[in-house]
Amino acid sequence: MRSEAQRAYDAGEYASCAALYAQVADAEGGTRADGYNAACCLALAGNADAAFERLRTTITTHFTSVADLQQDEDFRSLRDDPRWEPMLALARQEEDRHLAGTDRTLRRELFERLNRDQEIRDRLIAAPEDKALIAEAERIDTDNTTWLKQVVASRGWPGYKLVHEDGAQAAWLLAQHADRDPAFQQQVLELLEKAVLDKDAKPSHLAYLTDRVRTGRDEKQLYGTQFIKAGDDWVPAPIEDEAHVDERRQRIGLGTLAEYAEQIRAAYSR
Repeated sequence: MRSEAQRAYDAGEYASCAALYAQVADAEGGTRADGYNAACCLALAGNADAAFERLRTTITTHFTSVADLQQDEDFRSLRDDPRWEPMLALARQEEDRHLAGTDRTLRRELFERLNRDQEIRDRLIAAPEDKALIAEAERIDTDNTTWLKQVVASRGWPGYKLVHEDGAQAAWLLAQHADRDPAFQQQVLELLEKAVLDKDAKPSHLAYLTDRVRTGRDEKQLYGTQFIKAGDDWVPAPIEDEAHVDERRQRIGLGTLAEYAEQIRAAYSR
């Protein structure tokens, strides 16, 4: 359903997008991102009352970055509303509560590095053969890997307790893209295994990195998270015991392989 919601967003069908994201957000397994995205679509659809109500629910139930609210252009229509500043104050209060005890400086650095990582990858999707972009991506990945290795050496794996869930996700993505240092990826994999057992990391992050490490060794992946180009199509790299891949994916909170394949093709066929 998330993929349907994203398609509706891309098509400018914001009322449909809001309804779909709200349905996912209110169901078991709904996330902060689902509620946030529902609020974005409601704002874009011109339904300010519902957008504010969804934002309030999302902020108090989960946690929403004040910076995201201030910078997200989807909320432009709400910023002159008298309810906007009180909503920011509520978000700031909840942000302070959720981030108590975390290293905010480290978390902020993770986000800055992740932004550079994602920006160059978005540009590469549009121009995959651009040698200058490829070289720049390699430079960014190398720099991020070197930095993350230093963090891990001095602080251990930056999990939920250290940098909150969103910071831990940023750290995982940097490790996921550290392909030029397979020994470090293996080290992170072992740290993630322990972090998941300690409920300090997301099981799906462990699954993605497991597949990344295995495919890097020319081994079959377990969860079908890694795709390769096949002509004009994107297909999963070979999967071990593929008949049961959706069962493995379900156990760690991932949707079906077919749903994920649809998302990959939509993202990389723009």
